[in-house]
Amino acid sequence: MPGFIFFLLFTSTMCVAMALLPGITMIPAILWGTLLILAGLYLESYKILIIFFINILVLFVMAGTSNLLGYLALFGMPALVMTLLAAYNKNYQQIQHRGVTAAILGVSFFLLFSYLYSGGIGINGLEAELNKSAAESISIYEEMGIFDMYEQMGISQAEFEMSLKSTTSAFARHLPAIFYNQAIIAVFLMLSFASYISRKRNIERLKKKPFREESMPWQLVWMAIAGLGLWIWGRDELNNIYYVGSNILWIIVPIAVYYGLSTIIFKIAEQKQSTRVFVIIGFILLVMVFPLSAIIFVSIIGLFDSLVDFRKIRMEQEE
Repeated sequence: MPGFIFFLLFTSTMCVAMALLPGITMIPAILWGTLLILAGLYLESYKILIIFFINILVLFVMAGTSNLLGYLALFGMPALVMTLLAAYNKNYQQIQHRGVTAAILGVSFFLLFSYLYSGGIGINGLEAELNKSAAESISIYEEMGIFDMYEQMGISQAEFEMSLKSTTSAFARHLPAIFYNQAIIAVFLMLSFASYISRKRNIERLKKKPFREESMPWQLVWMAIAGLGLWIWGRDELNNIYYVGSNILWIIVPIAVYYGLSTIIFKIAEQKQSTRVFVIIGFILLVMVFPLSAIIFVSIIGLFDSLVDFRKIRMEQEE
């Protein structure tokens, strides 16, 4: 019972923080998920479900129905899935992959519900709202004389407004990818923190591979190929096909970069000490001088390692 009270108290506290601190919701949300996963190492399934149900009631009271659905879709359901898998002794990779799957399904449901609830207005309505807010901001800037400073820097008001409109349009049309990335990052961090804390307490059930031995699931490569194909297909007209492809790429690239860095670190560790220093310096310079090229290079490494298995990690596991 003391363990049940501990997890109930602190998970509920994180739910209150999520509702009261909307600007930094992701931080208490990640801590909420971390505590739930740790609860899965100590408590029975029915106690976990009781804690989760009470957490949802707290969120409902503090944040209201409209925000509750978003919290559930992005953070709650993936955290619950990972918690139950931890309670049933699944390994780190199984928990991570299914947690990401739950996050993708949760965000998809949330976006579909939001679209239907808004009467089908969707992206165009959101873009109109953002443009309206941008117009209000421009009026305030005019009153404050900020555009006079921009003109001294060689930036006209018309150029500023065009740039702002382009930014709001891109943001609105890539909002789905932002939601997906937020949920996936939360899954990675929840499980990583829970693994670290459990290992400190000598619990090996959430033992994590060394970072340099992690590899991307090969299924994601085909998602990247599909996204690239759609992006190229609709590029001339900048239609919905184009934006579906670009959203997929926005989702895949951070994941590919993560696993690409894992591959690069593995290969660097194999080098001799003298060679390793030059390789690290060269890589740092590449990132500093050509950051976009570095991101593309690292993501390609992550994608190809998933198919080719540069490090022969999966081959060794099969043997």
